[in-house]
Amino acid sequence: MRISSRLLLLFIVIAVVFGAFFYMFYYIKHEEMRLYREADLSQRRVTIDGILQIKSEAQMKQTQDYAFGNGILTCMQNPHSDAAKSKLQKIISDHGFSLAQIYSRSGDGLCSVADEGSPGLSLFQLEPAFIDSLVKLRQASFFQNFHHQVLSCTVSSIPPSSDSQRPPAGYLLIAKVWDYRILSELATALNYDIRISEEKQVPAVDEGQYNTKIIRPLLGPNREAVAWLIFYSSNPFLNQLRNLGNLILFGTMGFIFVFLLMQYFLIQQWIATPLNLISQSLKQNVPDPIIDLKKGDNEFSDIAQLIERFFAQKEELIKEVQQRTESEERLRELEEQTRKILLTSPESIIVTELDGTIIDVNTETLNLLQIPDRDDFLTYGPKIDSLIRKDERSQVLAILNELKKGSYVKNRNIYLQLKENHGFPGLLSASVILDNSGQASKFIFVTRDITDIRNLEQQLRQSQKMESIGTLAGGIAHDFNNIITIIAGYIALASGKIGKHTQADHDLSAALKACLRAKSLIGKILTFSRQSEQDMEDLCLKDIIEESLPMIRALLPANIKIKTDIASEAYTTADNTELQQVLINLSTNAYHAMRPDGGTLSIELNETHAQKLMGLSPDINTKSRYLHLSVSDTGSGIAPEIITRIFDPYFSTKSSGEGTGLGLSIVHGIITGYKGFISLRSVLGEGTNVNLYLPINENPTKKIKPPRTTDSPFIPARLMIVDDEPALTDIFYEALQDAGYSVEAYTDAFEALAAFKKNPAAYDLVIADISMPGMDGIKLSTKITAIKDLTIVLYTGFLDLRLQNKAEEAGIKYILNKPIMPDNLIMEIKRIIYTESGNKLSSN
Repeated sequence: MRISSRLLLLFIVIAVVFGAFFYMFYYIKHEEMRLYREADLSQRRVTIDGILQIKSEAQMKQTQDYAFGNGILTCMQNPHSDAAKSKLQKIISDHGFSLAQIYSRSGDGLCSVADEGSPGLSLFQLEPAFIDSLVKLRQASFFQNFHHQVLSCTVSSIPPSSDSQRPPAGYLLIAKVWDYRILSELATALNYDIRISEEKQVPAVDEGQYNTKIIRPLLGPNREAVAWLIFYSSNPFLNQLRNLGNLILFGTMGFIFVFLLMQYFLIQQWIATPLNLISQSLKQNVPDPIIDLKKGDNEFSDIAQLIERFFAQKEELIKEVQQRTESEERLRELEEQTRKILLTSPESIIVTELDGTIIDVNTETLNLLQIPDRDDFLTYGPKIDSLIRKDERSQVLAILNELKKGSYVKNRNIYLQLKENHGFPGLLSASVILDNSGQASKFIFVTRDITDIRNLEQQLRQSQKMESIGTLAGGIAHDFNNIITIIAGYIALASGKIGKHTQADHDLSAALKACLRAKSLIGKILTFSRQSEQDMEDLCLKDIIEESLPMIRALLPANIKIKTDIASEAYTTADNTELQQVLINLSTNAYHAMRPDGGTLSIELNETHAQKLMGLSPDINTKSRYLHLSVSDTGSGIAPEIITRIFDPYFSTKSSGEGTGLGLSIVHGIITGYKGFISLRSVLGEGTNVNLYLPINENPTKKIKPPRTTDSPFIPARLMIVDDEPALTDIFYEALQDAGYSVEAYTDAFEALAAFKKNPAAYDLVIADISMPGMDGIKLSTKITAIKDLTIVLYTGFLDLRLQNKAEEAGIKYILNKPIMPDNLIMEIKRIIYTESGNKLSSN
């Protein structure tokens, strides 16, 4: 038998023997102690119960003696007399009782006297049910808890005569409070420390002081415990027995400790030391520490020989392990790199067999083609050409042929589509995956989604188109304003020459009003086509609608009737130009819906509270009021299946070339940008109603209208007017001459500059058009002010931000917008000359 087995067997045998001995000893001592304690407690309980019984019987005997005496019966017949109370008081004082009471046979309290030290006891009252039970019992002894005091009560029946067999005339109750004095007497008699408690829970005491505890209940009239007496005592014999048991226990434990200590040293010598040498050899990776172990003839010698052979084989395995580790690490890195590329790539990546069968796809492919489950998709072995739109599948076959020849494909435009309306345009690149032998094993296709690029290109084209339209509108506005100015100017001049010809004057006034309407319309077109930053301000939507109506009327054919119902003058915070664009876009859509027969375009404005709009949008401010702008038509309506896409960018129901699909998308973006929202209702064949809701600004900042300018006084001046349009030059020349100014007119900027250089002192003010060939008005002004510091007034038919900045850089303060009526020009010139003369006087 090996040493380790012998030691283990010895240790187990001894441990079992000592364990059995220790358990048997412990069990015997425990049982001995238990029997002794039970015998002791039993004897003590008998003694305590006997003493309590004696005290109860003694009190009952005294109660019966008084109950059977003639004096009590007399007291019962006259319970309220002083004699009755004196009798009960004598009972209390003679025997140290706390309470004496007389009850009638029916249970009524007739007389109650309590000890002077406990006056509250006189309120004590027996329960009627208990008194009924005394008819048969005749007497009773019990304890009662009253006002946190424990009463020892005895009750005896009062016979009506000397014949005790007759029904009792009443009952006498005598009670004694078990206070500290009573408990002290009882403790002295029994040699116990006694406590009384209303609860069975034992009060905490010093366990080192007492080793005996007895709890006895004090029973009430219904034989339930109303309090507990707890007796504490110290038994010296129990302490001696406990000390003796502890001595034997510690002695046994010491013996076991010594035995285990010997076992430890033996194991340390025979087992631990060889194991430490083996552990040291293995930790140091050298066989030197176990050389001595090999000389023995035991298990450790065998282990030492095995370890020596292990070291001999270790060197041979290290190189192989290192090579495998390096190969596995490179493989893991490649796998992780490939996995991360597939997971994080923003492009669609598809891996196929050489015949085009798809064997793997990345997450982006699933998202772009809206494939719900990758495994289900790959199960049926789809081909790569099944993901291509039908009209482009031949292109995929050509790509596969190119890949099989060893070439690669890059940035081919192709449209991937698995289902109808579930695809995307992309740039496809493809290459070959080679196996270990260098042969083609798989194809990989990488496709970039260029939907956003296509959309941006379309937006750019649309933006450039709109910019071109704005530029064209500016150029047309300039020429058109020149024409309107000429027409209106000659009308104004003609009106002054015809005298009192009423009919002719009426006709000329009508023509002039038409020119002014054309002027207003051109101004609105320029405002609408102007590209600028968003200018948020508090606006009255009623004013915006009224300003936009002339432009809307000009856009619509005569067979479309415009009906308005404006019932609010509330303000909202928005951009003037953007709101006009909203009205124009909605009106244009309504016009296209009512072609060719025409119809009615209705524009309504009123106010509503957010409570009435609940459910239309989750962003409704429930504490706000909203402006409700309704634009409706009597056109063809919108089909239910496309109404949810009506606000999508580039979605249009018009035929190719008639729309960009951006109108309602722009409207939606503008309105939601103002924290408003849109609802749309349409019925095929009846028309469409678009409802816009904008939050009302309850405290708007209203624009203060500038005071109406009065005609300035005339101050003589020498003027130069320069315009490449001869008709305008003639009109302004004649009007200013008639106003009393000295005027020289030029239709060529170079001739005007030459004249000014020749005699600068001959001019006080220069008026010029900004847009002139060869030299514009700003350049002319710069050259003139370089010669002489004088006031320059420019006018133009189209003033954009670029021109305005350029004029400000040149130091030009006064710019007028065409068309300009001759009277308006004269008024402005008077004001400017008067203002400048005042400035010069104040500076001097």
